[in-house]
Amino acid sequence: MKRWFALAPFLGLLALAAPLPQVYDRLEEALRQVRLENPTQALSALDRAQSLLRQESDGLPPVLRDATLLHLQDARQAVLRQSRVDLEARLLLVRHLLGKALYDGFFQAPPGQKALYLTRLVRATGLSQPVAQGAESLAPEEARRRLEAGYLQLMAEDLGQALSAGSRPQAYLALARAYARFLVIQDSPQSTLKAQDFIQAIGQVSGGEDFRSSVRGLQERALAWRRHLQTQAAPSPSATPPPSPAPAQSSPGPSAGKPSSTPSAASPPSPPIPSPSASPPISPAPQASPASSPSLDAVATVETFRTPPWMDPETARRFRQQAYDLGYNYNFELLDAVDQVLLEVGLAANALGRANPDLAREHLQRTLWRFQVQLEPLFSLINPELTQQVSSSLIHLSTATGLRTLDVFAVYEGLEELKRQFAQGPASTPWLSFKLWLTLSAGIPRAVLFLLAAALSLFPLYLIRLTFGGRNVYWNLLALAFLFLFLPIVVEGLSYFGAIMADYGGAPFLAFLSNLSIGQGLVPYLAWGSAIFLVVAFSAAGLRGIAAQFGLLRERGREVTATQDQRPSATTLTSETIVEWDEEF
Repeated sequence: MKRWFALAPFLGLLALAAPLPQVYDRLEEALRQVRLENPTQALSALDRAQSLLRQESDGLPPVLRDATLLHLQDARQAVLRQSRVDLEARLLLVRHLLGKALYDGFFQAPPGQKALYLTRLVRATGLSQPVAQGAESLAPEEARRRLEAGYLQLMAEDLGQALSAGSRPQAYLALARAYARFLVIQDSPQSTLKAQDFIQAIGQVSGGEDFRSSVRGLQERALAWRRHLQTQAAPSPSATPPPSPAPAQSSPGPSAGKPSSTPSAASPPSPPIPSPSASPPISPAPQASPASSPSLDAVATVETFRTPPWMDPETARRFRQQAYDLGYNYNFELLDAVDQVLLEVGLAANALGRANPDLAREHLQRTLWRFQVQLEPLFSLINPELTQQVSSSLIHLSTATGLRTLDVFAVYEGLEELKRQFAQGPASTPWLSFKLWLTLSAGIPRAVLFLLAAALSLFPLYLIRLTFGGRNVYWNLLALAFLFLFLPIVVEGLSYFGAIMADYGGAPFLAFLSNLSIGQGLVPYLAWGSAIFLVVAFSAAGLRGIAAQFGLLRERGREVTATQDQRPSATTLTSETIVEWDEEF
């Protein structure tokens, strides 16, 4: 589960909007119905929650909204896998990320609306009612200290539960709960904790390693942070100014006294959750020094990420550090993240094959989010040009109409090439770059091109009919050959017409016409190949008959033979030829 702890740098951008309490009420109602006992109802509830966030989340900043959507999608996977621990951890993150927005909104809301935010904050994060009671009437800095102390107390209790847990899944869930509470108050200038500390401890739990020393260090620093807040509140404001470097009315966010060393996390990658039956027993371990634990753990985390041998020392150092910042402690975790992105691309291709472009674009949007947040910072160090092309193609395809599976396969190939170059080193890929560039033509420009080609292809058929009027069977055969020759173009234009009408014309039932496209699947491709045989057959029959009419073939019997034996004069031949043309054509 480490992947959903890696989006640390983004939550400092949070802001508030007025409808946030109402949005949370509706989300809470949907999340309450997510139960493993009824997977169908749980999936439906998660779909409603995702739709609500996409359509009515004006009160959430975009980064937080996208991270929450990603967690909801991962919660769907947990339901499908029937993983109770994973599902509970995902829902904890969803509620506490919304709690982070409510927490920030509480300090920025007008006095008359603070209670609305505070009541939802208590429900979302499990904050005790005595701590929250009366906080809306306190000064902002005093209210902040009280709420922070309450969360730190809960965090210390969760860490204690992780230490006393009888199995690794229980310890994992307790650590995930402590981490979720940290997300709410992570921007405090008095913070002595970092998101990476929680990520490392969770990785040790899920990886079967000893985690007690790391958890003890987290617990001691959480309690020290709480004691510091209590000492701040003890002296009189007139006698002793607060030692915090932040001003009293500062809003939550990264402060000057605490820059990027405390990353805020929204949705990092996740290591697999071990089964309770297969979990190794938790054995006591000697307690490490809290002061030295973070730095030693950080060094160990960086060194465990093995870079490929083609990287020079400087590139390897930068790549390792970037991977560490994203929460990848091992290179197989990065490869697993790439496989997850490839899976989303495959699901998009599958949706296109079933004439469901909306679902395909949804998968591509999730692919874009995962790629930009989890992979692009790393692969841009290997091949920045190809990485940018893949990102541009995903951005374009995630909103384009008339998508084809061939477009999605080009992106899939680009991701596979980035994965290969991670192992073998950067390489020039002109053909792949050209295909990725062609994907940028998807949408209205390509649809207009094929609609115009389909309309123009009918013009030669009209001219053949107009010229010969259907009186000559051989020219009719040629007309049929032209028809089957142009049929793929006509069908392609019809498929794009259906895509445009489904997306913009209010006729979604016409989306099935996309399956007629040659670039969509195997059936249209084989139908086009079969049509070529008809083109060859009709054109050969028609041209053969016309050649016989002109006397180029000796297959018209006595009339042809007699005409050749007479050998008329040039003047007579010219006259007879004109007569034959008039009679036969």
